[in-house]
Amino acid sequence: MRFSKPALMGAVLGFVMGIAFLVISLLQFDEAKTNARDVAMVSILFGIPFSVLIGLGVGWAWGKLMGQNSL
Repeated sequence: MRFSKPALMGAVLGFVMGIAFLVISLLQFDEAKTNARDVAMVSILFGIPFSVLIGLGVGWAWGKLMGQNSL
């Protein structure tokens, strides 16, 4: 499977945003209801992959609308 440059850039940006959301969620979770391990596992198993998929989709759409060499 080959991805265009905008799609790969979107996936990388999604991964970076997933890591940023992981750090933010680790700083703000409610200690009375959960623990850091559960917050990190949910973020790693669901948050980061969904962020990458959303970034991949946005990058693909960018490439279709603006052209493959737009970045």
